[in-house]
Amino acid sequence: MGSVNTPDRIISPSNSAQTRRALSCGELKFRVGPFVARIGTGYPLLQQDFLDIYDGYPLAGPDDFVQFNLKVDPVSLLRRWYRPKVMADGGFVNSPFVPLPGDLAILALEMGLNWQVGTKSDQFLIFHSGVVARDPEPAGQGEAGISRAVLMAGQSGAGKSTLTAGLAYNGWRLFSDEFALLDTDSLMLYPYPRPISLKNESVDLMVERLGADAFSRPFLNTPKGTIRYLKAPAGSLISGLRPAKLDLVVFPQYGPGVPPQVAEFAGAEAFAMLRSATVNCDRLGLDAFNAIADLVEHCRFFRLQYDSLDMAMQMVDDLMEKTA
Repeated sequence: MGSVNTPDRIISPSNSAQTRRALSCGELKFRVGPFVARIGTGYPLLQQDFLDIYDGYPLAGPDDFVQFNLKVDPVSLLRRWYRPKVMADGGFVNSPFVPLPGDLAILALEMGLNWQVGTKSDQFLIFHSGVVARDPEPAGQGEAGISRAVLMAGQSGAGKSTLTAGLAYNGWRLFSDEFALLDTDSLMLYPYPRPISLKNESVDLMVERLGADAFSRPFLNTPKGTIRYLKAPAGSLISGLRPAKLDLVVFPQYGPGVPPQVAEFAGAEAFAMLRSATVNCDRLGLDAFNAIADLVEHCRFFRLQYDSLDMAMQMVDDLMEKTA
């Protein structure tokens, strides 16, 4: 992916007019990890939001195979201007998507892409989780030169997105805030570095640390409150498809004023917890079962309890050092 640094081969302000034209025609093709998505929208506000949070992503070539097609447009000509309402369209006869207010059009795009990855990517065993990796420095040969990953799973609101964001901007490489993509043959994770969706108090915390320029504009009155998208670090995009070996699985739980705690678990409990985080385990069947069993054997599993982001990041750093 050496072309990532070439201005005419990435989404950037320098080619924004070209990108807008491609979006309007439904022909904007760009890369996210191992996937190529073709998206389209004639809605100017969504075009601007897309250009903002996908700045730096590599464009795909004309002959590259497209895995996902998605359009997001107003539901009617009237609703383009009067109380605007948009809906994602993935070309399905019975669409799984619902209309959203025009101001939240980027959420329709993000949810549409997530749905397509989760339902159409069975070349991977997919976990609903955050993933970051620690790259070797300097890069070596063999096992010593392999990047090592930590997978963060848990229920919505547990703090995994905030922890993923903190680590991604503190020396770790962002793989994903949404999906871990595991090759069941090699047991390697592949990056899928999308913008990180942060909500409510997490937004204020990370804006204070990183500055507003690292974020999208705020999206208010969503079903989950206020959302802002944190842009993927540039280094995570440049790294392309470099995979990582999963060494550590953590289930974070943030709570104001809770005492810090790190608790290791293994065996059947680890299998059940990891299985519960999968998206497509039932579709993959025996391959998924064997892959999860192998991960339980070779990885270490921990529950983390903490009351600050700095504490959580230190816990993950320390655990990764101990699993080396």
